[in-house]
Amino acid sequence: MTRYATILVILGPVLAPFASALQAGNAFEGNLHFDVEFNGGDMQDRARVAMLVPESYRLYFKGDQTKILMRGGMIGLTMGEVVIDGATGRGFVISHMNSKAYEIVADLNLRERVAPVIADENETITIAGYECKKYKITRTNPSGTMVQYMWVTDAIQLDLAASLGGALRDTMPFWTEGLSGFPLKITTSFPGTSMTMTLTATEVKPQAVDPSIFVVPAGYSIESIDPGQLFGR
Repeated sequence: MTRYATILVILGPVLAPFASALQAGNAFEGNLHFDVEFNGGDMQDRARVAMLVPESYRLYFKGDQTKILMRGGMIGLTMGEVVIDGATGRGFVISHMNSKAYEIVADLNLRERVAPVIADENETITIAGYECKKYKITRTNPSGTMVQYMWVTDAIQLDLAASLGGALRDTMPFWTEGLSGFPLKITTSFPGTSMTMTLTATEVKPQAVDPSIFVVPAGYSIESIDPGQLFGR
């Protein structure tokens, strides 16, 4: 898969980033739930995007392992479960309908030309019981420039440099160079429109995670696929 492999997490760089590298021993273990909301822009444009993008996400973390569950939208239907092994740098879309795992291919178009510009907005709010500071993030990659706002807590730390692996780090929308902590709210503006997408954490559960949820199920074949096939093209 190529560009659609990046959509499988949250429309390529739309989610934008979840943390800087810290020692694995201090990393968060557990899961987080995010709801998705669209604002602004044309009603028809919002409806079209909402049909594609999941209405919620649940992320699981344990050491260098990551799992993402997506519910709702075409992406949730076709690519609703993703596992990433940071130790090997490999990630897979799990399809239980046909007992296959489709390997994610890094999308070099998402690699940022320069480090993101991070500005402290001097605002603090509480989200899901955690105090969060607001930051403005300006990103530049071959696709253009994108501005995001993130509300980040220092109480949750993740070693995403390890969990996402070197090959996938730039492709997955969890990595923000120079930003420490974890964002519990992210607002992204869509280029060329006044529409925004906001992800807000509604639940944070620090707890032990069963390592078996991060593996490709036994007996599933592993292969690549034309992304158009995932969307019936």
